[in-house]
Amino acid sequence: MGRRNPLLQGLLTSLSTGFCRLTVALPLPAARTLGTGLARLAYYAVPRIRRIGMANLNLAYGDSLSRADKTAILKESVRNLGLVAAEFGRIPQLAGEGRGRWFRVTGVENIDRGRGGIVMSAHLGNWEWLAAAGGTEGFRTVIITRGFDDPRMDRAVDAVRQTETVETIDKNSATGPLVRKLREGWLAGILADQNPRENAAPVRFFGIPTWGTIGPVLIARRARVPIYPVFMVRDDAGVYTLAFHPALELQSTDDLLADLTENTQRCQDAIEAMVRRHPGQWLWFHRRWRRRERLEREWAERLARRSETSSADGDNKGVSMEESPC
Repeated sequence: MGRRNPLLQGLLTSLSTGFCRLTVALPLPAARTLGTGLARLAYYAVPRIRRIGMANLNLAYGDSLSRADKTAILKESVRNLGLVAAEFGRIPQLAGEGRGRWFRVTGVENIDRGRGGIVMSAHLGNWEWLAAAGGTEGFRTVIITRGFDDPRMDRAVDAVRQTETVETIDKNSATGPLVRKLREGWLAGILADQNPRENAAPVRFFGIPTWGTIGPVLIARRARVPIYPVFMVRDDAGVYTLAFHPALELQSTDDLLADLTENTQRCQDAIEAMVRRHPGQWLWFHRRWRRRERLEREWAERLARRSETSSADGDNKGVSMEESPC
């Protein structure tokens, strides 16, 4: 995919940073009103949002929901994104006035503070506040990020995301540094709900075949740490609850491909359960069920190689970590 026009990149960066500064200067209720107003405009002005969102809702819910119900969910989903954007600039304030006023924390007893762990989440509620809010409980978190086309945007966003308890690592160079952080007792934040282009296993999401990132499972296996589902969702009063859930029970055998598939499915099941509870706070207009022909071909090749290896060895050893899909 080609890079965007530098002039367009500069314009988008300027508009985004200007919006961030404006929302921080405004009282939070006013900032939220601005964000939801722009989101409402985007819902009607960008046909792609309605087209992809409704297609996804039709796949996920079929005839179990009316079109009116699906439309309401999609509108709330777009509104939620407007809130996330409007609230983003307040990340540095979460450790002060935010705790108790803007959010509460539950389930911290589920986290083993004596070791690192994966905090797996999704584009649900306010995912941008999650790591910094966890810092108010003393958790140090490193989050995996994907770079923007404009390096200036990267620097501006990182300047907000990084706090005394939060660091960021680019996804293209994450594995080694991330494993080291985990072994030092840090938590690693990974959003695992989108349709990956690589490093994926076949899963079912809302009962429909698709792909799920193997990142949380493979990193947890390498670092020997648990995976905790963690979500930050909003109530009707606009207050968030950051909820740490018990660690997932993971399968561990000599067959890496089988483990990756099963454990990635367990991750997706945890995300699906939370989306079903709060459908209006999930990002429905991402092409979650998009086909990936290259992934289908590569996965079939891995299964064929495993079968050949098993036949040659006379047993089922799977693949080694050196042969892993990442």
